This record gives sequence, structure tokens and C-alpha cells, in this order.
Amino acid sequence: MGPHMKRSSTSSLSSSSSSNDSTNYNSSDDSLLLRLQKEAQEISTSEPALSCMLHRTVLHPDATTFEKAVAIAVSHRLSVSVGSTGGGCGSPDLCPNVLQDIFLSAVQSKHKEAGHVIATALAQDALAYVRRDPACDTLLEPILFFKGYAAVVCHRVAHVQWHLSKTENKRKSFVSLWIQSQASSAFGVDIHPAAAIGCGLMLDHATGIVVGETASIGDGCTLLHGVTLGGTGKDKGRDRHPKVGHHVLIGAGTQVLGNISVGDGAKIGAGSVVLRPVPHGTTAVGVPARIVGWAKEKYPGSSVDVRLLDVVSAVGAGDEEDGNDDKDDNDQPAPSLQQEDNGEDDSKEEEEHDDEAELQSEQEIELTYSTTSLD
Repeated sequence: MGPHMKRSSTSSLSSSSSSNDSTNYNSSDDSLLLRLQKEAQEISTSEPALSCMLHRTVLHPDATTFEKAVAIAVSHRLSVSVGSTGGGCGSPDLCPNVLQDIFLSAVQSKHKEAGHVIATALAQDALAYVRRDPACDTLLEPILFFKGYAAVVCHRVAHVQWHLSKTENKRKSFVSLWIQSQASSAFGVDIHPAAAIGCGLMLDHATGIVVGETASIGDGCTLLHGVTLGGTGKDKGRDRHPKVGHHVLIGAGTQVLGNISVGDGAKIGAGSVVLRPVPHGTTAVGVPARIVGWAKEKYPGSSVDVRLLDVVSAVGAGDEEDGNDDKDDNDQPAPSLQQEDNGEDDSKEEEEHDDEAELQSEQEIELTYSTTSLD
């Protein structure tokens, strides 16, 4: 008997990605800017020590739209963070005014990343923190202080520069690589400029997150600190990184390796090592990760069930295999080195059989999932 959470189609999740935990944003709508600047004015009055910083960032005279305020604030953070590593008397390698202009140009660009213009993505990203992070009470906090948000803003700017250079100059952008490098140093998050990231992304705590060149992340996802979307080795020029769907939750310290897919609405438990595709709506845990059930909620990326309490157990999906393995280990004496040498071929056959059984179990789960109803 399957649980009630079939994803009818990828497009249905994608189309609702901006509405489940945040309001739609139009760059001509100044409501977010007014909210942001009202919060900043209140802090400037109640905590005057921050007044100078606020007037250099979100209360800057050129911060006339929400995306401009974000660009000015994050470029300022980046300049201040990397200034001590630059040349001559602590001055940054790239003039702060030039860096600010690069950010302003990018956030006003019509270039789309994963189907969204940058202005829309920046707004949805900020709202994701307000809606999902219980420690975040204001729109001002992620923009001024959260390194995960700052790192994604830097990535989106680098992404625009990367594609402009590829289109116009037929080569990679060294400005993009500089932004990536400095953002990694300043914020502890390393995202390649070519990676494609949807809107409404929350990098919670963020430290140690790595996203490779050919990776992609869908709308409405949440990644916790220490997550790696890593490649398969030295396959230069090949598609070698994970493809994460919409509304996915990936727990802290998880490693997802290779050109594999993580389906829409999936959940991956903390500390897992994912080496195989994760079907839509399922929950995977372990080293290596195995499917243990289905996500109860429709949007795990927004619900942020990091303890995996909202999971419908998939009876027999790996449990029987684990139990049989334990029983075999208990019933059989530990083999000697000579026995291991003599039984090497038999061990390989047993491993292959276990892999086939696990794959068949996962395929059965995916089939059951695809034939059950969502609501």
C-alpha cells in the first residue's frame, strides 16, 4: 500500500515553486524595498553604532530597488571581507566601486538562471530565509549577515558574468572566477559560476557547501552546511555533477557525487553519501545512501524536516537486506586472511547480487511512488 504523495509531473512542482513559502516578486514592486529600508531605519535609530554600515548598504542613495540594495550590500560585504588580503595597505584587489558596478549590472540583467531573472531570484532567496529559518525575524538579517545568502548572491553575479563572457568572448570569465574565489574565502561556500541554481534557495549555516561546475539545483531547495554536490573525478568537459530537483532538502554533511539526479520533493538525511539517483519524493539516508521511505510533505525544501520525522517508512526497502547481512555476520565465523583470498570471487558475486537486489528494491519503490496519489 503506497503513501499518498505522487508527484504528477516535474512541471507541476516547478510552476508552484515560487508560491509555496514565499510571495511572487516583481522587480517593479517596491514593497520589499520599503520593508527592508524600514527595518534598517529602525535599527539605525535603536542601534546607532550600525548607522554608518546601514547607510553604506541598504540605505545607500543608489539603493532604489530591492535588487540594487542587495547588490550594494553584498558587494560591500565582499569588499570589506577581502580587503585585508588585497594589495597595498589592506586595499582590495578590485576597486570597491568597480565591484559594486559589476553587481548592479548583473542584478539588473535580463539573463535568466534556471528560468529566473536575477532580481526575482534574489528576492525569493531572501524570502526563503524569512519563511524557513526560525532564527530569522527580518528581511534585513540575511542580506546583512547570512553568509549563505551572500554566497548565492555572489554566485548569481558570477553566473551572469560567466555567460556573458562565454557568449561575447567565447571564453571563461576571470571576473567570475575572482568573485567565486573571494566569496569562497569570505563566506566559506564554493559555487562554480557555471552551476545553475533556481530561486528560493536557502543555504542554512552554509559553511563548507560546495557546488560543482555542471551541477544544478531546482527551485525551493534547502541545503545545510557541509553539503557537496561533487563530480566524478577528472572528466574534464563532461557532465559530471548532480542534478537536484525542485523542493529538495539535503541534510548537513551530505555528499552527493557524480552525474546523478535527486528527484523533486526528495529528502536526504544528514551525513549521507549519495552515489545513485534518488527518485521523486523519496527519503534517502546512510553511507552509501539507501531509500528508507517517502516524504509526507509536498515541499520538503520549505518544511526543512532535518530530523526526518515526516517520513512514511518503506517496509522492506533495505531493512531486510540489512537484517540478513547482520544475521550472516553473526552466524558465520570471521574469515581468515587465507579464506578471504580463496573466496574473493564468491565475495564479488555476493556483492553484485546485493547491489542488484538493492537496485531492484529502489526501482519497486519508485514504481509504487509513481502510481500513488499525491493528496
